[in-house]
Amino acid sequence: MKTFSRILLFMLAALIFTACAPTPASTFTPIPPVNQGNNPYAPQPGDASMQRGEVRIASSSLNVAESQPPQITLNFSYFPPTPCFQLRAEVNPPDAQNHINISAYAVAEKDKACTLMALATPLKASLALGSFPKGHYEVWLNNSKVGEFDS
Repeated sequence: MKTFSRILLFMLAALIFTACAPTPASTFTPIPPVNQGNNPYAPQPGDASMQRGEVRIASSSLNVAESQPPQITLNFSYFPPTPCFQLRAEVNPPDAQNHINISAYAVAEKDKACTLMALATPLKASLALGSFPKGHYEVWLNNSKVGEFDS
């Protein structure tokens, strides 16, 4: 019983001392938005030698996870020029108006004929944008507003 009392007393004293200690400055560091290294559709070193084509966005939406801070994911479906093209997405950090601009396009080998027929159904892509400092943001994909969120 003596040992239990000592442990209880020690725990109470530790609680009191830590509760009265000054709180340090906030150590919260927001997770930066997706960088091109974490982006599965990031431009690649050899892209400059490839032909670039525009993708047609069929649909797009934002998923805002209920976490603190919220984690943002962009989901979209698209049609590449032909099935031989590969998706690329460039994500820019928020501008002065907190607009997050994303440019989606496609690349394919130059001078290589694609004999595949155009797709009848769109392809799907998902891009984790991460979390952002406190504020109100808008996400734009190929110059079209996808949605907005508060962080």
